Amino acid sequence: MKALIKRVFLFVVLVIPVSVIAQTVTTGKVTDQRGEAVIGATIKVQGKKGGAMTDNSGTFRLPLTVGDTLLCTSIGFQNLKVVYKKASDLTIRLVEDNKTLGEVLVVGYKTQAKLEITGSVASVKMDKITETQAAESFESLLQGRVAGVNIQLNSGEPGASPAIIIRGLAAVSRDDASAMSEPLYVVDGIPIISKTSSEFAITSTNVLADLNPSDIEDVVVLKDASAAAIYGSRAANGVILITTKKGKIGKPQINLNIRTGINFVPQLQDVAGGNKEREQVTRLYDLYAPFGTYMPSMYSDVTNPFYHNSSDWQGYLYNTSVTQDYSGSVRGAGDFGQYSISMGYMNNEGILFNTGFKRYSTMASTTFNALNKKLIINNTLAISRTDKGSNPGSLNSNYSSLLPLPDNNTVKGAEVYQPGKISNLNDRVRFSTDATLNIIKNLSYKASLSLEYLRLMQDSSASSRRTLRSGNKSGVGENRNLLFQNTLTYAPKFGDGHKISLLVGQSAEKLESKITTVSAVSAAPTLSETVNWPKGQSIGNSNYTANTLMSYFSRLDYSYKEKYLFGASIRTDGSSKFGAANRWGIFPSVSAGWNFSKEKIFENWNWLSSGKIRGSYGLSGTTWDNDYLALGIMNGGALDQYNSLLQISYGGISGYTPTWYNGFKNENLTWVKTSMSNIGVDLSFFNKKVEFIFDAYEKLTKGLLLTTDLPTTSGYNQVYRNAANVLNRGLEFTLNTNMNVSRNFTWSTGLNFAFNKNRVISLPDGNADIVKVGKSGGQDFGTIIRVGAPLNGFFFYESQGIYQTENQIPVDPKTGAPLTGLDRKILKVGDRNFKDQNGDYRIDVSDRIYAGNPNPKWTGGWTNDLNYKGFGLNIVSTFVIGRDIVNTALLDRLKLDKSFAGISSLPNFDNYSIWEKSGDNARYPTLNPWNGISQVVNLDSEYIEDGSYFKIKAVTLSYNFTKKIIPRLPFDRMRVYCTMDNVITFQKYSGPDAELVSIDGFDVSGGYPMRRMLLFGVSLGF
Repeated sequence: MKALIKRVFLFVVLVIPVSVIAQTVTTGKVTDQRGEAVIGATIKVQGKKGGAMTDNSGTFRLPLTVGDTLLCTSIGFQNLKVVYKKASDLTIRLVEDNKTLGEVLVVGYKTQAKLEITGSVASVKMDKITETQAAESFESLLQGRVAGVNIQLNSGEPGASPAIIIRGLAAVSRDDASAMSEPLYVVDGIPIISKTSSEFAITSTNVLADLNPSDIEDVVVLKDASAAAIYGSRAANGVILITTKKGKIGKPQINLNIRTGINFVPQLQDVAGGNKEREQVTRLYDLYAPFGTYMPSMYSDVTNPFYHNSSDWQGYLYNTSVTQDYSGSVRGAGDFGQYSISMGYMNNEGILFNTGFKRYSTMASTTFNALNKKLIINNTLAISRTDKGSNPGSLNSNYSSLLPLPDNNTVKGAEVYQPGKISNLNDRVRFSTDATLNIIKNLSYKASLSLEYLRLMQDSSASSRRTLRSGNKSGVGENRNLLFQNTLTYAPKFGDGHKISLLVGQSAEKLESKITTVSAVSAAPTLSETVNWPKGQSIGNSNYTANTLMSYFSRLDYSYKEKYLFGASIRTDGSSKFGAANRWGIFPSVSAGWNFSKEKIFENWNWLSSGKIRGSYGLSGTTWDNDYLALGIMNGGALDQYNSLLQISYGGISGYTPTWYNGFKNENLTWVKTSMSNIGVDLSFFNKKVEFIFDAYEKLTKGLLLTTDLPTTSGYNQVYRNAANVLNRGLEFTLNTNMNVSRNFTWSTGLNFAFNKNRVISLPDGNADIVKVGKSGGQDFGTIIRVGAPLNGFFFYESQGIYQTENQIPVDPKTGAPLTGLDRKILKVGDRNFKDQNGDYRIDVSDRIYAGNPNPKWTGGWTNDLNYKGFGLNIVSTFVIGRDIVNTALLDRLKLDKSFAGISSLPNFDNYSIWEKSGDNARYPTLNPWNGISQVVNLDSEYIEDGSYFKIKAVTLSYNFTKKIIPRLPFDRMRVYCTMDNVITFQKYSGPDAELVSIDGFDVSGGYPMRRMLLFGVSLGF
């Protein structure tokens, strides 16, 4: 008995303490690739029961024994197994899994696992982007990140609107305004006002710039019709779904992002300044000026005090500036619901004198759970103001270098510089509320109401030093949108793996637009920037339009064991914009998918993580801006600034007359309909470390709105008809990788590129070519729309070089008359040699050809994200391949007339191959200002250049401080970073920047280049 007691005593004394020592409660931490805490991660010990979850600092406590294998999982991260070695080494670093096929995305009126999505859908997580890059609007941050989404900037001016084209351009117009196929924008389930029609666009500010990018959680792009058709008549050009940030379970999260950037002026236009300009002007006078023609005294009067000086107008008007961007938020959640409050301020000073962009924004959202979480109520209020400053049209940096700067006494009172300012204010208030009632299991009803108010205000003033006259103009545009929606969702699971989601809904929407403008002219200068003149010196006008949209929609999604997928939707829209005969449109879609990797035959293919084949077909639509086009447009009598009646009046009372260009009614106008078919493949390999996505699509847009001519006896000039069809076909490729190179080093890449071929299928008037001409003045813009060719091709004269000798000028063998140039000009040596296409020995409009395609063949982007311990390096690149652009910037500077001297700056002629004498192998013709008709013409194919480019858009170097490194500081995380924006562009284009062109391929940057910015910032979390 004593022996037994002794053994028990030894077991208690020796074995139990050894066991306690072997297995102790250990504290560990879970972080992401940047060293930031991962909240809510689950940690389990393989082969044992129980587990732990990380708290708000990413910390967990768990009884462990050396040698235990830990399995760590968290939503949005790849699962990770770790062997426990020692307590001091228990830090688990998870790799983000944002790009894998297991993601849950917001799609039309619901959320859906990406594994079960059968349409073409792409998503971008904005949090990591907005933390290190400052941007006026989120669109520019999406550049190069989504295959098939071409985001194109046409100016570096702060607050300018980029063009977003999803899967090719599908819009036509006859005038010079480039028709846009803009997508629909939906914020937190509510379609928002994303633009105003040209008639109501008071300001030139990007309407979407009032949404602070720091408030955005993610952006989802619905590219094909099966994904977008649920939005019906506004989804033909794709849908962009924006989800704002909300509170998350845990302690309140306080975040601050503070950053300041320095904007540098890039390389500007080359200028022949001072003596060089004087030499060039003198040479042109010596070579070409007729006898008795005198140069301005500024070139010859050596007694002039400014004769030996030179003004750097570009240096005066372009300057280094500062960008400030501050944002803060408080977010949290619990059993009661969630809350989120954020504020932001941005001040981006322009590099051009008197320009800039400011944004003030605040957003608050709450969620309340009631009736034991059977009733969920969401409320969102967003208020913002943007302030964009710009200059009157007369302000530019293209003055002659021999003209003194405005502060020089010699030019006081001269029209060298026109003082003035344009203020553009956009105010937006957006409120939405919705309530979701979970009626029974799997059945819920949701009702939502949203109110949106957008006010656009512009005050402009300009004065003349020469005439001492001042002009003022003020305008206010108001847009109001009221939307009410109801949806009922039934989503049961039954049997062995069957899952159904059925949604039915209804929405009613009313959009109102109002504009009021007033302008005045004063005979004396004024400091006022608003109109406040006595009666009789000001004129004004106003306009109001409204439209309503009633919709019914339904969506069905079916999944069997997540292997076999089916989806279908249908929406019918009724719009007040159409005549009674075509008021309602129906937009159906159908799609299917097969997750073949879940089949038994693939279960031993360990290298294949997932694989899906999907296909879809759908019909979506779009409308137009004018609310009353189908009913006929009337104009009232109008007054000019001197109160003179410009239109017809009856007995002194102004009447109403139909508009000449679009007044004839056509109640048969109907929806512009787009049908799209899509085939796609989604693959991921090696435990989801590599992802590949492929899509092939065909998008046919039918019934595009165009004017057709009417007999003059009708009293009208044209009538609008659904008369043009455009086809886009394309391929999209996306490759994402997420590699753990070593324990502390990870490298993630994202490469996407898309091919698109654009072609016009049919046009009105027997498929007659459309040459774009401005309505006022009939200006020919050199752009053609032709059946069988891409949209907006360049309709130019074909250059064959320069005539070097007289015998090179063709002679008509029948008449002996030499070839005549444009406007019947007698051609001379040094003139442009345009090809006589029809052989009639006369260069005229019949000799123009389809000379170039401004639509890019390939677009894409490449991102790299490298992380080593706390350091991070992010590189974002974009590229465009296979498009033509016109160097209008150079063309306008070489176009000299008789009064060229002293008017504007001249380029350094040494940098260009310009013809002067026989034998010169020149690219550009003689610059003889007295040559009758200038041979430097707008429609010269010599100015068409390769518009391809590869741009390193942003490079960010960052470091993440952890609590372990900064234990005494009051915050949980801190990230410092430095970002270089607009780093370098590789291009063949001889102009400033191949990116800054219009969608129809013309360099219309207006002398406002893209600034280069060095941004310093710190991001704090409490």
